[in-house]
Amino acid sequence: MWVLKTQGESFYVNHVDCSVPWSTKETVDNPHTKGSIKVKDCLLTINEDNCATISQLTSVDKIRLRNQKLGITRVIVLEGKDYLRFREAIKQLKIKHSPFKSIGGACSSRFYICDILDKKQYTLLSLALSDISSFRPLMPNEGYYKVYDDPKYQKVNDIDLDAVDYDDEEDENA
Repeated sequence: MWVLKTQGESFYVNHVDCSVPWSTKETVDNPHTKGSIKVKDCLLTINEDNCATISQLTSVDKIRLRNQKLGITRVIVLEGKDYLRFREAIKQLKIKHSPFKSIGGACSSRFYICDILDKKQYTLLSLALSDISSFRPLMPNEGYYKVYDDPKYQKVNDIDLDAVDYDDEEDENA
């Protein structure tokens, strides 16, 4: 078992992979440990097997983490009547939001994604749209979440996920 500390929190994991430079620090006065490994400007991810990966912190990661601290919530809704109700609710409730991006999904489906800039307004919007099953928050590990931030799509409002080139471990191992 390994203990990883970041941002004042401790995480107990079974295994650690680190792909960034690190340094050591001796703690001879500490009866519990003889030293620690320090890593700066990194991203810690822990998978479902309780294995940690420490990787380079990208500018996209920094923005995402800053947005989480600020209470910004990324949401997705299906095209059609759900999207029309979503847009109307945002207008009526005067919800602060980022630009909408239209993203193509599987089987000719299309979704709209934006960031709700205030946590309280997100809660209000969620209550107003509780009967719309396609309206939901996006999690940072989802493909749609990541594509919205991808710099090569910064100026594009219409993203076709079928055309996105993913780095998929399954493809690499095949």
